[in-house]
Amino acid sequence: MLSKISHLRSVLLLTIPVLPFLASCQTSPAAAVEGEYSLSAQSVQINGIIINMADWPGSSVSVAAVDDEAVTVTVDSLLLGFDTLTIPATAAGNGDSKYTFSGSYTGRDRDISLTGTVNKGVLSLSITDICTSPVTDRWKAAVADDGLADISLSFYSPLVSDIPYGDGGSIPVEDALVLINAALREAITPELANLGYVELTRTGYVGINWNGDISSEAEPLLQDVIQYWPEPEASRLHIYLRRTITDGMGLEISPLDAALAYSTSEGSLMLSLDRKTISPWLGAISNTVNSTTYEAYLEAGSPFGELSMEEFTRYRSMASLLVASLSMPDTELSLKVRMTPES
Repeated sequence: MLSKISHLRSVLLLTIPVLPFLASCQTSPAAAVEGEYSLSAQSVQINGIIINMADWPGSSVSVAAVDDEAVTVTVDSLLLGFDTLTIPATAAGNGDSKYTFSGSYTGRDRDISLTGTVNKGVLSLSITDICTSPVTDRWKAAVADDGLADISLSFYSPLVSDIPYGDGGSIPVEDALVLINAALREAITPELANLGYVELTRTGYVGINWNGDISSEAEPLLQDVIQYWPEPEASRLHIYLRRTITDGMGLEISPLDAALAYSTSEGSLMLSLDRKTISPWLGAISNTVNSTTYEAYLEAGSPFGELSMEEFTRYRSMASLLVASLSMPDTELSLKVRMTPES
């Protein structure tokens, strides 16, 4: 009996020096999740919605270990407004080939948190992306003191000094803008009566409460389809349509990203469409203007009034010049719309 106890004691004494070595050989949670991951269908949720990976070609996630539990998670081409976002995170696991990591980021008017699960080398990702910008609210079109929509158009270009007007005549751009603004506000105000509100949600979607007639093609866009994100350092508000939507609509630009200028003051939101907003579309606009025929104009119901073929040709030439001027850095364009909170 004593010999057996002595033998067991000898084995234990020999084992003790080996224990630290065995412990050091165990894979740490950080090391277990480290790697580069491609993202497959059904593998990513953003704000509880499984996203279509066809809208995010080339997206990926890479995880780098910092120590046994700390990691950095780099998300590429997956979050609107970020080409790449690196987030510090903490990894955990029990060594059964299933590990998790979680971390968060705050900045650029966004609160972003993510949780990843790595199971036998396959990553699934859940992201919460909340907008904290002051633009997040329900907005309605503001009305000026004269009872018309608070909208204004301004334009300047060294290429354009006069605008065709009347029977073969022209007027200075400054005088034309007075007439255009008056006509624009008169035309838009009745239409805006159908707009209940535009909501910029905390989850990054645009909701439109519209009470008027709408086409069957446009109606699906009213809720949880159009997305947005703020770019506060540039005072830009990006309105975004995903690739699968724009491709389905047959748009030349896919995906669509319209970067509106914005500012907030005294409870109002001012949105501005300017030269930077439309610069990605100049080629498509130019092609449309130059390819439009007089017959096509008539078939469309003469949207700018009855014009003779000579008048149409003059206006089309001027429109082509206006579009060309927008590619010049000295050209200034701004269509401003003021919004107020929906009560």
